[in-house]
Amino acid sequence: MFDIGFPELLVILVIALIVFGPQKLPELSKALGKAIKEFKKSTEEMKGSFEAETKDLQEIKDTLPRENLLADLAVSVSNSMTESPGTPETSAPKEAPSSSEKSPPEKDFIPSTSKDETPHR
Repeated sequence: MFDIGFPELLVILVIALIVFGPQKLPELSKALGKAIKEFKKSTEEMKGSFEAETKDLQEIKDTLPRENLLADLAVSVSNSMTESPGTPETSAPKEAPSSSEKSPPEKDFIPSTSKDETPHR
């Protein structure tokens, strides 16, 4: 990743020992170790959530063409059924009811406003 070999690492440790001193160096290395551990943990969590989201998107991407194919198939079947002559239709078109079969329109209910009448319950 950083392409640091053993000689470079040794130089960095010697410089750190000179700058921070022998008393402070163990505390700094402990803090650095904890920081690296937390960084790795957070990157793994982010990587897992990213993979989960991409998996969901891949599933959606895979199902969309199948749904379109099914819709296209339904349209082509219905078109072939209506275009082919000589085949009986499976359902007859519904006729509108004649004027004698229509029910009379209902009148709107208007409550009375006189004070003498009590409402019926």
